[in-house]
Amino acid sequence: MSITPLVPPASLTSLPTGIWSGVDGLPVLPFLPGQDVKVSKTPTWSTGLIRSVSGRERRTAYWNFPLWQFELSYQALRRYRTAGDELVAMEEFFNVAGGQFGTWLFVDPSDCQLPTSILLDSSGQLMTDSSGAFITDGSSTPTSYAFATGDGTTTTFRLTRPLNSFLEPVFGAFEPVILDNGLTAASHTVASGKVTFSVAPAAGHTLSWFGYYYFGCRFAQDDLTFEQIVRDLWSGKSLKFTSLRV
Repeated sequence: MSITPLVPPASLTSLPTGIWSGVDGLPVLPFLPGQDVKVSKTPTWSTGLIRSVSGRERRTAYWNFPLWQFELSYQALRRYRTAGDELVAMEEFFNVAGGQFGTWLFVDPSDCQLPTSILLDSSGQLMTDSSGAFITDGSSTPTSYAFATGDGTTTTFRLTRPLNSFLEPVFGAFEPVILDNGLTAASHTVASGKVTFSVAPAAGHTLSWFGYYYFGCRFAQDDLTFEQIVRDLWSGKSLKFTSLRV
């Protein structure tokens, strides 16, 4: 899919502009300057249930992680009939995806970042002192989120994100910072939500990360409907999509 990213204004989000270009060759559902949008989000599970005549139940959990159901309601999309046309941008995205067929990325502004106590410079690089130690905001140790433990053999690990005590895998990550026992990890690459090290991390080493992540999604419908409110102003009551398995 080849779609030119449209970057929201700072009033909508303070996320880095590069995040809207996507990763792994996948585009990002745009949040557009004139949008007035409401987001609904629901985790869903799949459970098999057999109930006997006595009322006793046997339950089987088919999934280890939920799928997230999203629904966007657009109160206003502007129709410019120019390159900045918001309505056409949404129609373009939906049609290039082919409705339910295509895979793409979603940035949930309220759920897309694992923060850190490490200070970053104006270019987003980690700040260190003369000894090479990370400079933090006052925390005794750099804040990051553990996703694996090295065993001296394994070189590829799946990134995860925490929901308090619950962890789930990450579909895709934007410029994540990977730490090995609290220090910048040696040579590695990140793709499709997985980090691959050139050399296996040592046994017992805690692997952690921070940065931005995406939900991998597809549309839950093959039709797209917008209604004209007044001249050059349109609304869409429901745009539904679902997250995908990693």
